[in-house]
Amino acid sequence: MNYNLNKTINQVLASLTPRQHDIIELRYGLKTGKPQTLAAIGNRYGVTRERIRQIEAHALRAIQTQFAKNEFADMRAAIKNHLEQVNGVRACALLTHDWNENHNVVRCVLETSGSARLHHEDKNNYAFWSISPEHVKRATTFINELAGALKVKSERPALMPQDPVAQNYIAISKKFAVSPHGQFGLAEWRDVNPKVSRDWAFMVLKKQQEPLHFLELTKEINKLRPNKKVNAQTIHNELIKDKRFVLVGRGIYGLQEFNILSGTAREVLTHLLKKNGAMTGKDIIKLALTHRPFKEKTLVINLQNKNWFKRLDGGKYFVKKV
Repeated sequence: MNYNLNKTINQVLASLTPRQHDIIELRYGLKTGKPQTLAAIGNRYGVTRERIRQIEAHALRAIQTQFAKNEFADMRAAIKNHLEQVNGVRACALLTHDWNENHNVVRCVLETSGSARLHHEDKNNYAFWSISPEHVKRATTFINELAGALKVKSERPALMPQDPVAQNYIAISKKFAVSPHGQFGLAEWRDVNPKVSRDWAFMVLKKQQEPLHFLELTKEINKLRPNKKVNAQTIHNELIKDKRFVLVGRGIYGLQEFNILSGTAREVLTHLLKKNGAMTGKDIIKLALTHRPFKEKTLVINLQNKNWFKRLDGGKYFVKKV
């Protein structure tokens, strides 16, 4: 966008009466960044809010008349062209960034020039601009279809779509979120959009792909959200109560979904041999390592303990009855 929107709106406001000029500036927060209510401005002037509304209405009609003149035709066309290049819709925050302008200035120019329609933030979407109902319909259709496709994935985060059109639509919707690790998915997914401490712990462990001591886990969580620190004891207490986590050692937690077995090396070997029957040392060690990142030497030493396990002539081990 080559136009200086701040300069443009000041040029148009100069055609108003001093009171009209002041009221439009206050209503849009052009100088302070904080739009004021009709009542607040009425108190400032010592008149009713209805009187301020009337003055504002006259001022807006005057601004619209100015923007309808040929001297602003290129500006109107440039605004429309920019929005068409981003598929006719754009999140307010992104459009403000596009033009490197104050949000209130952008809003004032687009609204009063009739270049685009502002859709206010609601429970489903962030505030965004559009140039036609058809463009909004396309965006809504894409958002709903993408959300439906992600639900089928059953909370399996993906990479953010690289298509600029998709990214533009996604920025409008509150249905999606991106984790601190860059994982994309539905905002309702706890490992993409964590809300409580145990959700943050879940996200960290899923990224690490291996168990961590709760002290190390706490450090990793605090790195991701430095403005909201959590203490280690809180993490420890939270994970003990959550079935998504498995205590695999003294203060060491892993995720149940990773098929991790709790307990010591001996306990894991015992569980697997009782479940699968006698196995060779090579096979039981290989199986145990799919459940826990033990050192092979640790498993070998445990298997050789004759108080716990017995080795058959064929080289297979089974649990010794006590």
